[in-house]
Amino acid sequence: MRVRARKSPEVMNRIRAARQAMGWTQNDLADKAGVSARTIHAIEKGRPCRQATKRKILRTLGVPWDLRTEYFPGARKVRHPVALEPIEGVRTA
Repeated sequence: MRVRARKSPEVMNRIRAARQAMGWTQNDLADKAGVSARTIHAIEKGRPCRQATKRKILRTLGVPWDLRTEYFPGARKVRHPVALEPIEGVRTA
């Protein structure tokens, strides 16, 4: 059985709290930021999004980019490929 890692709810609730402090609905924020309401809903539920989307939302909410880690979870680590040793007797193109 696979256990899913849960996103920190307080991190994603910062977006919701900032939106509600402005008196906006998810649709209002989406319209003002130039993204879909579905995107705002997903982000508030803890789903990842693109950096460009983060910039649009933070700019619309008046949050400096430097505070992005307080509003969005950290970037996922990228696994680097393991260097394979060449196999003797195999020709490469």
